[in-house]
Amino acid sequence: MTNYDLSLKVFDFLNQAQVQSVVVCAGARNAPLVMALKEQNFKIYSFFEERSASFFALGLMKSESKPVAIMTTSGTAVAELLPAAIEATYQGLPLILVTADRPKSYRGTGSPQTIEQLGLFLNYVEATHDLDVFSEQFQFEWSFKKPIHLNVCFDEPLIDQHSTGNTPKVQLKKKSLQNEVKGSARTAKKPLVILGGLDKSDVNSVIKFIQDTGAPVYAESLSQLGHSEKLAAYLVNSSDVLVKKLFQNKLCDSVIRIGSVPTLRFWRDLESEFSHTPVTHFSNLAFSGLARDATMYPINALNEILIETEKDYLSPIKKLDQALQNKKLALLAKYPNSEPSLVACFSEVIANEPIYLGNSLPIRHWDQFSLQASKEVYANRGANGIEGQVSTYLGWSEAHAKSFCLIGDLTALYDLASLGLSPQLKSAKRRVVIINNFGGQIFSRIFKNDLFLNAHQTQFKSWAAMWNWDYSLVKSKADFAQMKSDHMVVEIQPDEQQTKNFWDEWDDICRKA
Repeated sequence: MTNYDLSLKVFDFLNQAQVQSVVVCAGARNAPLVMALKEQNFKIYSFFEERSASFFALGLMKSESKPVAIMTTSGTAVAELLPAAIEATYQGLPLILVTADRPKSYRGTGSPQTIEQLGLFLNYVEATHDLDVFSEQFQFEWSFKKPIHLNVCFDEPLIDQHSTGNTPKVQLKKKSLQNEVKGSARTAKKPLVILGGLDKSDVNSVIKFIQDTGAPVYAESLSQLGHSEKLAAYLVNSSDVLVKKLFQNKLCDSVIRIGSVPTLRFWRDLESEFSHTPVTHFSNLAFSGLARDATMYPINALNEILIETEKDYLSPIKKLDQALQNKKLALLAKYPNSEPSLVACFSEVIANEPIYLGNSLPIRHWDQFSLQASKEVYANRGANGIEGQVSTYLGWSEAHAKSFCLIGDLTALYDLASLGLSPQLKSAKRRVVIINNFGGQIFSRIFKNDLFLNAHQTQFKSWAAMWNWDYSLVKSKADFAQMKSDHMVVEIQPDEQQTKNFWDEWDDICRKA
């Protein structure tokens, strides 16, 4: 078997996995794959920076609802894929890592561009397959719910021809995985439903479950239901602080979590102050997000499990929520150029458009301060890292004629190469909106130590110009009217004093609620 034959085996695997797109980071060692790829029918994206490229692949997977392959050369290029593999693992995404390697005899020698690529991804791939021209079998089993690693060893001469002999056939079998059920359901009579990220296909069954149960609901943005009219009578989304108070005041006595692991602070409180509060999980992923025994059910089991609730316990909870919501709206009006108020204004400006949310403050801001529903909300909430966010957005945006991305300043600085991908994208309107508060301000209210802020004075006009994107600076609601061009970096600079005043007053209101 030749290098060319081996490359065809890889492509046969990709075709059987129904891959439509391949993201290529070309180098010398993966030249056999790159050269043979031109004869295939995949949509090909190419990029020079492996970390950005692999996160772009994550976004493409959500855009296409298909596995996507990321293809790299050998050595440290492979290590750049680890963050995206971690994120894909906790999101249950079928990322295919195709890494070229030097011949197996080079391992442990320290020769150029030779590292120990086997085992590099450890728990973050379902399996690693070490392939070379001497491999005698190409049988794969894969659940499609976790990344898979094909490590392909090529010797020189790298570019050769098809061999005349018979070669082994590729067989890909889908492995069935079921959520593991631990313990038994322990919901009490006054549950609070917490909605994490949901797939569109699950939304209707979740709505029916809540309507049948009659329980109060805290719906995060990724559930797509934070502004649902069908759930308006049950939603208690004024503040994540209210969630904690519902349990402190014994207005709720258990949690039903549906979807991905929630973002809100209360989820961590379930490990400490509320460690004995019963939690039942309905999720298509096997992660409870809690360091205790967990009852795990797939979401399609929602309407098969009877949960009885106490009559009329929702009414006082809704009154508390509405009172807090009214005070929040008054504060947003009082401090129109504060960070929360500008986020609220932005949500009204882009009403019903799809939006990608970065981690850290933006996703929490959107949960608390968005005032309008969005057509679709997405974020990387597997490992909750801030790297690769713009790259993921660009891949995800391929499914939309118009979309927005809301991130923080440090998140943008982590992914400066990302906009270099944009010339290869479909024609569409894309706006990368950066909340620039000149550092990691999420920590300013937690640790009271400037070392955590990573303060800077960087602005993003030059970044936009570097990649031929237009730029707009927003300091007030009126400035959002400039957001007109197809490719635009929008930099929001909130008023620092107004932001401080807002949080001081809002924290005080929440404490007294």
